[in-house]
Amino acid sequence: MARWLASAALLAAAASSLARAAIVVRDGKLSLIDAVGASAVATTAFTSDSPSPLPARQLSPTDALKLSFTVLNDSAPFAPQQAAVLVQPVNEEERKQPGRDWTSWVKVRQNSGKARWDLDLSRADPSLLSLSSGPLSFTLILGHPYVAPLSLPLGTFTLPSSLVLPFPFPPDEDLPKHWEVERYKPMPEIQWTFREGEKKVNKVLALGGTAVVLAPWLVLLVAFRYILPSLHLSSSPLILTFLASLTALELLFIVYWVRLRLIPTLPIFLGLGAWNAWIGRRALGEVRRRRIAREEKEAGKKVE
Repeated sequence: MARWLASAALLAAAASSLARAAIVVRDGKLSLIDAVGASAVATTAFTSDSPSPLPARQLSPTDALKLSFTVLNDSAPFAPQQAAVLVQPVNEEERKQPGRDWTSWVKVRQNSGKARWDLDLSRADPSLLSLSSGPLSFTLILGHPYVAPLSLPLGTFTLPSSLVLPFPFPPDEDLPKHWEVERYKPMPEIQWTFREGEKKVNKVLALGGTAVVLAPWLVLLVAFRYILPSLHLSSSPLILTFLASLTALELLFIVYWVRLRLIPTLPIFLGLGAWNAWIGRRALGEVRRRRIAREEKEAGKKVE
C-alpha cells in the first residue's frame, strides 16, 4: 500500500510540473523595413502574454520583415525543438488546398533563448510568392515535447502584385532569370559505389610481364648444358641450397604474379631475398675455394 501511494505521489508531482511547464516569449519585436530607405515602416512589440500583431498591410517589392524574440521556460532561457513562422492564406477556400502554406524555420540559441528571423521579399521563396494574391497570415509557432505549444499571430500582409506567382508556382526554368531565389527541386539519386570491380590487365602488359618472368628460366635452360659438366652437385650442399633458394624465389614471383597481392607478399620476398644473398655469398665462396684448389692441383701436375 505504501509503495502504491509513493508511486501515485510521484505521478502527481510529475503531472503538476508538466502542467506548470510552458513556453514564454519575451522581448518580441516585429519590424517592417523598407530596404531602399533602410527605415522602419512599422514596428510592434509583443510577448506571449500580450500578443500585438501588426495591422493588415500591403507590402511593396522592397519591404523586409525582421523578427526577434527571447524564449523562456520556468524563467530560464529555453530552445524549443520546433520554432517556425507559418504563412497561410486568410481565405478559407485557399487554405484548404494542399500546399497552400509556407513554413520558415527559426533558429533559437540554446544558451540564451534568443532568436532572429528575416524575410526579404526581393529574395523570397517562389513557394511563398505563389500562396495567394490576397492577404496572408503570419504566425509564430513554438513547440517542444511535454510542453504546451505556443502560437502567436504576427500580422496579416498582402504580397505586391508584381511578385505574386500563380499557384502552384511554375518550374524553375519559367522563373525570371534576374531573380535571386533559392530553388528547391529533386536532386538526382546518389549512386554509391563501395568497391569497383577488378580491372583486367592489358594483354600486351600481361604478355610482357610473362616474358620478363620466364626470361631467366629460358636463359638458365640454355646455359645448363654449359654449366652441368662443371658442377659437382653431390659434393656441395651449399650450392644445392643456393640453387633451391633461387628456385623458391622464382616460384614465389610466379605465384605472386598469378594470384597474390604485393603488400602481404612483400615480407616473404624480403626474407627470401636476404636468405638468397647470404647463402649465395657462401656458395660463391665455396666455388672459389674449389677453383683455387683445382688450379693449384693442375699447377702441381705441370711442375712434375
